[in-house]
Amino acid sequence: MTHRVSIMLRCALSLTALAMASPLYAQTSDSAGTTSYAADFFTRSQPTTAYDMVALLPGFRLQEGNAEVRGYSGSGGNVLIDGTRPASKEETLETILKRIPARLVDHIELVRNSAAGYDMQGYALLANVVRKQEARLSGRLEGEYAVFRHGYSSPRVAGTLSYRSGDRLIELQAARYRQIDDEHGFGSRNRFTPDGAPLRLVDYEQPEGTSYTEISGQYRQPLFGGTFHANGLFKSSQMFADVRHDIYYPAPALILATERNNTRATEAQVEYDHGIGASSRLELLAIRRDNRLHGVDTSSEDGLDEVNATDTTASETILRGVLRRSGKLLSIDLGAEGALNVLDSHVALTENGVDVPLPADDVRVEENRAEFFLTGTWRPAAGLSIETGMRYEISRLSQTGDSELRKSLSYFKPRLLVSWAASPRDRLRLQVEREVGQLDFEDFVSSPSLTSGTVTAGNKDLEPDSLVRYEAAWERRIGDGSLVVAARHESISNLVDRVVVVSDDGTFDSAGNIGHATRDEVEANLNLPLDPLGLRGLTVKGNALFRRSRVRDPLTGAKRRISGDPPVEADVSLTYDMPRHGLRMGINYIVKKTEIEFKVDEIERDIVSDRVDAFVEYKPSAHWTLRAFAKNLTDSPTIRDRDVYSALRGTSGVDFHEIRTLRSGRYFGINVQWAFGS
Repeated sequence: MTHRVSIMLRCALSLTALAMASPLYAQTSDSAGTTSYAADFFTRSQPTTAYDMVALLPGFRLQEGNAEVRGYSGSGGNVLIDGTRPASKEETLETILKRIPARLVDHIELVRNSAAGYDMQGYALLANVVRKQEARLSGRLEGEYAVFRHGYSSPRVAGTLSYRSGDRLIELQAARYRQIDDEHGFGSRNRFTPDGAPLRLVDYEQPEGTSYTEISGQYRQPLFGGTFHANGLFKSSQMFADVRHDIYYPAPALILATERNNTRATEAQVEYDHGIGASSRLELLAIRRDNRLHGVDTSSEDGLDEVNATDTTASETILRGVLRRSGKLLSIDLGAEGALNVLDSHVALTENGVDVPLPADDVRVEENRAEFFLTGTWRPAAGLSIETGMRYEISRLSQTGDSELRKSLSYFKPRLLVSWAASPRDRLRLQVEREVGQLDFEDFVSSPSLTSGTVTAGNKDLEPDSLVRYEAAWERRIGDGSLVVAARHESISNLVDRVVVVSDDGTFDSAGNIGHATRDEVEANLNLPLDPLGLRGLTVKGNALFRRSRVRDPLTGAKRRISGDPPVEADVSLTYDMPRHGLRMGINYIVKKTEIEFKVDEIERDIVSDRVDAFVEYKPSAHWTLRAFAKNLTDSPTIRDRDVYSALRGTSGVDFHEIRTLRSGRYFGINVQWAFGS
């Protein structure tokens, strides 16, 4: 008993010491709600790139934004580079941050409200990566090679060149690489009767991958008392999937299928900001994006040859202006944005050369959208800020082709965020906001899948869903780490889920509105260096999101979760840094994730099993980084589980049960990086 009490007492004292630990490295805060972390703060973890540094920020978690959102508002993530938000929808924040060597970062600011002069874009926190300003030529070269047990490989070659002279900056980037989808591979795809008797047993293969070529550049210089910024990007990709069904029960048979998608994207952006007086700034932005897709899917079995061809072109043009005024107690942003989006899509399905009619297979969708917004941040007391805003959006949508449609939409979107520093270690955030979703242009167009044997119809009668979100968050600083816990409730109107579409060509599954829904989430993010416990160099990180959503199924009348809402998303990692030896190693465990789609004639469950990844990193000098990595060490499968009904759910029983199990296996690789110029 005495021994047990002693252990419990030591644990309690250790946890108390950890909770009361002061930061080991300096950070500074100002009255505008910005905390600055010098480069020395991150030295303990030997970061290679700015991405590694951002991952160490206390209380911060990288959010990529939503590249599918049309327009600028709401599409960007929560990271700035030298005070500017990356506007590319073809590059992720992770990709951009990994191009910046850590040795070129001067400091990183954690921004908590718009008083610092930045557009928060609805985020409670922003990270601003500020690079060193000295005149220099710098760059980075990267090579990577990973090999999979099924014979595929994933090579990568990339380079960045940057020249800075005062406020003038020129950057060029290029990359050529291939990614193999590790959630596909080799396994089985078997069908059973509802009572478990085998209907069809299949050895199944579906390796998938995509090759990319990327070239981008940016230029920045002072102009007429302000700053001019321009960038451009070209990206092409070639996606492949080779599918093979070797049926061995009830009778030998072979089905072969292929998927090929070629995509080409371009982006161009110009931005100009100019100071007006001592406390105001005007920001002007123009963006043009173009995307072209050509895809061909084929399937062949027992004399039946099917071909599905898709040709899509999309464009986006954005003009935006913002006037910002910063004050000691009150800051105001006033702005407007206009966007023109166009999608032209043609889908053709043939069987043995004969056209198969589809609903909405030849469609042009066009949207003219405008948004006006006003945001104010009030700081009535030290450590307390109140941010409130209103956005008004109006859009006109038209569809031509197989069906005609014209509709006008308008919405108010208010927001309130209260942030209070209750103590030097504790911060509370309360947020209430209304969001209105955008209609996905792809939902207006039919989409056949030869590998699954299904057709998703286009639905011109879609309306955008809207929600009111209530969120409360608590952030606790623990030494140089943090714990953030958030709870949120969403009340959703006009939810977009799955509905029946009836046309002259038949009855189809489609995206559609199904009424009111709710979603409740609890999220926790932990970043905990264990140095105060005497475990020098060890850091534990964990992220967990627990979700419960409820909506009434339009076919059965029963309550169920929202399609695509996984109940749990979680991962935990442990890293060990040995700066004296230039070594760093880590292991990451990802918890199983399950997503369910409630289609009109089937229920489809996608299960990504638990998996473990690991790495070892060595820095022989300040310029070189060698990294060996191993992924999916548990050889975990991905599973697609389908209950397919003989007719519509709610009016018929299960026709068959199908289980597809695929493994890509363990895979290993090495990454070499060389940075120069500092």
